[in-house]
Amino acid sequence: MARDKQKGRWWRYWPRLLFVLPFVAVLWVPFYNRIEPELFGIPFFYWYQLLWILLGAAIVLAVYVIDSRIGGGTTSSDGKEDETGIPGGTL
Repeated sequence: MARDKQKGRWWRYWPRLLFVLPFVAVLWVPFYNRIEPELFGIPFFYWYQLLWILLGAAIVLAVYVIDSRIGGGTTSSDGKEDETGIPGGTL
């Protein structure tokens, strides 16, 4: 029975794979190491990085919302702890 719970729980953490997107996009420097195209006079190198700050925040929000809907939060409506037994624990 415990084995069935472990197999079914992997899908709960799939949204966290979205965190890889900004990680790869910002660490792939040869892609954005250029000046053109400019946006309002700001070289591509700078506005690309600033854009990923905003996109990264949006991704964190999206993962939080998806994760909280899949997991159903840490407590139920009657105030009991989740099945991990750790208040606020998600892993």
